[in-house]
Amino acid sequence: MARDRSPTNSPPAKSRKDSSTTTIASLGEDILLEIFLRLPCLATLVRAALTCRGWRRAVASSPAFRRRFRQLHPAPLLGLFFNPPGAVQEPGLPALPSFVPTRGTDRDQAAAVRGGDFFLTSLQERPGVDNGWDIEDCRGGYVLLGNGDQLTMALVNPLARRSERFFDYGHEDTREGYRGYGMVHRACLLCSDEDPTSFRVGVRATVFCSDTGEWSVRPWVHIPGKPRRGRGEWWIQNCNMEAKGVLYWVYKNRKCMLTLDTATMDFSVDELPIFLQNRLCSFVVGEMKNGEPCIVYVINFTVGVLLRRTENHGVDRWVLDRAELLETQLGQVLGKVMEDYNKVKVVAVRDGFVYLATLDELSDSRTPSWFLSLCLETMISEKLFQRTYDSSVHPYVMPWPPSLVGNYWRFAPEDGT
Repeated sequence: MARDRSPTNSPPAKSRKDSSTTTIASLGEDILLEIFLRLPCLATLVRAALTCRGWRRAVASSPAFRRRFRQLHPAPLLGLFFNPPGAVQEPGLPALPSFVPTRGTDRDQAAAVRGGDFFLTSLQERPGVDNGWDIEDCRGGYVLLGNGDQLTMALVNPLARRSERFFDYGHEDTREGYRGYGMVHRACLLCSDEDPTSFRVGVRATVFCSDTGEWSVRPWVHIPGKPRRGRGEWWIQNCNMEAKGVLYWVYKNRKCMLTLDTATMDFSVDELPIFLQNRLCSFVVGEMKNGEPCIVYVINFTVGVLLRRTENHGVDRWVLDRAELLETQLGQVLGKVMEDYNKVKVVAVRDGFVYLATLDELSDSRTPSWFLSLCLETMISEKLFQRTYDSSVHPYVMPWPPSLVGNYWRFAPEDGT
């Protein structure tokens, strides 16, 4: 024991911590963001970035990173909303849109859907409003719904589990100066990737701005080339299409398309290519992956893409960019059930993806449709799910949460830095 206490037998030295050791907490923002770029999807990025304040600030303060991430990883489709198929048979029963999630294997995306309110229960809890709702538009993580009986609109954010706003679209301002017979509203959403808390709702040429909480009423304008209809008949199809801040409506005779540039609030009319006037052709205006406006059409199993181009004489026209027969590819994706269908139809176009539904119009079959997505960059299709196709379809694409989009200084006081 004495030997053990001898000053010549000093205790073993404690191992010193290597000051050069790098931990994940000590990574600089540039390296951290490079790591984040390698995450598989937006849902995984959201889960990682919200781990701590520093990581959240790194993403929120870098618009350049968000642009690169969007280019590498398009925002994922979480599912499709379907409007109620018809009028409510029993007034006591709610008529609400239904939601069908995609069957992907990504656990973070599945968790986002499970944590959201895709049953739209916030609408059912609204006192004094009947549950007869139809989706008018669905963009930027918002769902815009209309209640035609009570001339009320609601803006819902399913991922945030709340109704953002209820407002009346039957106020006198929207009808001021109108002398026609009857009036049909066409409501659209205008959203921004870099300002997800801000939105605009357009009804007629009347715009509701979320920043001011007020309606901006535009004067009625003469529409050139408007086809003649009978008294009380509406002359445009019941559809709203948008691409890069421009709204599109197709004439019922399918010869022309009315456009509204929401930046200038100017109307114009484009003549449609002759093959789009074919009643057997379905088409939708949307955006390519880079945001360029496009028209995607389908005739039987042939899918084509038109882009806006300026010709030699300086006139902008829709020009065919590509067309591809998908029958063989869809046969490989769907297998033997492909024999049950004789065509596909375009139901929506979003961010470089077109959403299709299979149909059997020859035998009047009640076979449910298969819904598919088709990447316009690769022209490769993917099977989503099978469901009855009996109403309008609205894709719900995962938005960037407001907590990850904004100027760094906007978040600094909250983070205590």
